[in-house]
Amino acid sequence: MMRTALSSRMGRRIAAALCLCSALPLAAFVLAEGRLELSTAQALLAAALVGALCVSAATLHLAARYVPALRAARAGIAALQERRLTVLRSDGGDEPRALLEALAACAASLQEQFRILETLSEIDRLLLGSVALEHVVDAMLSRVQELTHCHCVSITLRDGDAPRRGRVYVAAAGLNDLPVSRVELDGDMLATLATERRGLTIARCEEGRHSFLEPLKATGAEVFWVWPVTVSGRVEAILAVGFTEASEAAPRLTRCGGELAVRLAAALSRSARDEQLYRQAHYDPLTALPNRLLFRERLAHQIASSAVDGLRGALLYIDLDHFKRVNDGFGHGVGDQLLTIVAQRLHACVKEGDLVARLGGDEFIIVLREVEDVVQAGAVAERVAETLQLPMRIAESEHRISASIGVTLFPDDGSSLEDLVRNADTAMYRAKDLGRGRITLYDRGAASPAPNALGPVGLQRALRKREFSLFYQPQFAVADGALAGVEALLRWHTPRDGMRQADEFVPAAEESGLIVDIGGWVLDAACSQLATWRAAGIQLPRLAVNVCVQQLHDADFSRTVRRALDKHALAADMLELELAPGVLADDEAAASLPRLVQLGVRLALDDFGAGSSSMGDVRHHPIGVVKIDRALIGRVPHDAESAAIVAAGIKAAHALDRRVVAQGIECIEQLDFLREHRCDLAQGFYLARPLSAAAVTELLCARSATPPDDAAEREVG
Repeated sequence: MMRTALSSRMGRRIAAALCLCSALPLAAFVLAEGRLELSTAQALLAAALVGALCVSAATLHLAARYVPALRAARAGIAALQERRLTVLRSDGGDEPRALLEALAACAASLQEQFRILETLSEIDRLLLGSVALEHVVDAMLSRVQELTHCHCVSITLRDGDAPRRGRVYVAAAGLNDLPVSRVELDGDMLATLATERRGLTIARCEEGRHSFLEPLKATGAEVFWVWPVTVSGRVEAILAVGFTEASEAAPRLTRCGGELAVRLAAALSRSARDEQLYRQAHYDPLTALPNRLLFRERLAHQIASSAVDGLRGALLYIDLDHFKRVNDGFGHGVGDQLLTIVAQRLHACVKEGDLVARLGGDEFIIVLREVEDVVQAGAVAERVAETLQLPMRIAESEHRISASIGVTLFPDDGSSLEDLVRNADTAMYRAKDLGRGRITLYDRGAASPAPNALGPVGLQRALRKREFSLFYQPQFAVADGALAGVEALLRWHTPRDGMRQADEFVPAAEESGLIVDIGGWVLDAACSQLATWRAAGIQLPRLAVNVCVQQLHDADFSRTVRRALDKHALAADMLELELAPGVLADDEAAASLPRLVQLGVRLALDDFGAGSSSMGDVRHHPIGVVKIDRALIGRVPHDAESAAIVAAGIKAAHALDRRVVAQGIECIEQLDFLREHRCDLAQGFYLARPLSAAAVTELLCARSATPPDDAAEREVG
């Protein structure tokens, strides 16, 4: 408005001067035409001269009035481009002064915005460069004071372990090194803040509800501005500034506080992400114990500290005995719960400062600080062993477990990390060799054990050198003795120890993950042998192959089966896949069963009655065959309870239209019992031992009275 009025007045004055100037040519024109008398012309000429003088005077006056102000304005704009604020003055009238005052106000506003942006940029650099969140908070407090010109400022951080509690960091004018306060946060207030993203004003601090403002009130503040700091939709911190009286800079405060809250949210989000990544890299996700990486870091530090302080430490290597039976019999869910309980019990056995870590699987390790002698270390190991043997109740079942523990001291038994771990591991395996459930101290004079042939290296070598082979155990119809099929059984011909049964090396293969590769070989080798028999004219009704949980976890396992059937031109209904009871308790493994049934293969549940599986589980899954556990059959018919369980199982399976196979038949009484209760199929040493492919070929040929083909005599493997 001021600029419009100024321009209007200047325009009127210049227009008047131009009107006077226009009289000169008019007077000259009148004289030339001779239409007026000489006196009149002279009068007009004089008037024109006077007008010209007036115009000159007006021009000089306007120049003196406005030109200095315009020059000052131009200089001020040039200085503003360099972020310098100059004082603009004018000796002219109101209009030039108003122009320069408006320009000065604009420059001051821009200068303030420049200062805010520079401070925010400095805060951004702090957020990007700092690692510790507390350092960022301390640095932000002073900068918030600079931006808001407040009396005091606070940042309240919610505790991760106790979300209803918070730590309040405070800075105030004239007060240094204010302590961090711990407060109880009000739930309703947190809910209110969550909906007030732009912040709110609090003119009266209420006890309890505004607990996070009480440290500010203690410095003399009466009026507060508060902004929530939200991360992933949750209030993780509160930014608050306090004034001794009401502030008039409300719009600037609102904008500035919102910017600061956004930046603090970024810092908290980054801190949480860094902590999450660190925990993922250094802690076991199941038990929350330090993992192998963090264990090695802390053990190395402990070894170095012991060397400086001259203190002795101890290492306890703990391996749970027969843990695989829990996973196989009750499912991996129960196994995971048991490992979690073990971790908690191990923690309860050590003092603060000692380390408990999980190395993987069912292996744990404890690092003891400041151990006086081997007796003290052994006492801790005894306490661990006794605690682990206490019953654990999981899923309405009671479980008991023991552990083999190896103990070594440092620096007595070694001063390097690798030596200590190897020594503790050696002592632990000696405990297993002595019968498991024992505690063994490392003995430097004892002979080092031979390399573990059943370990991952030995299994990889066996797979590479084709040391595995398949044997086949026939299955017969109980009613008439007809051959109903064979079950493929894995064997390992070790170069040093001869043939090993599957239960001697399959647990190690499952723990190392090699069971997937070995299982793939078994499937292909069994299908190849079945195709060989068919090519020789030997019609075998069915071939059963064992598969493990790890194989079923593979989303492509059904396609692997399909490829094996297509490769050897076999019908899907000739193949039966035997599953351990733990498969039904594993959701991921159980989810793959319908895809296998869609191929046309048959599914059998192995060792029914030994684990947690029930006929209800069979009813809810596409199981076609139930194989009764050999331990139950072994007590039939002399043990009345076992006999009743087997009889009821056969009856229930038939009611669900499932076939029943009894395994482990070792006497005629067992076979008669099964025949009496109409069991479908049976297998066991009494009927036939596991046979090589060549021996099975002879058996099949004898039953069919067909001479064997040379191709049928070749054993796969």
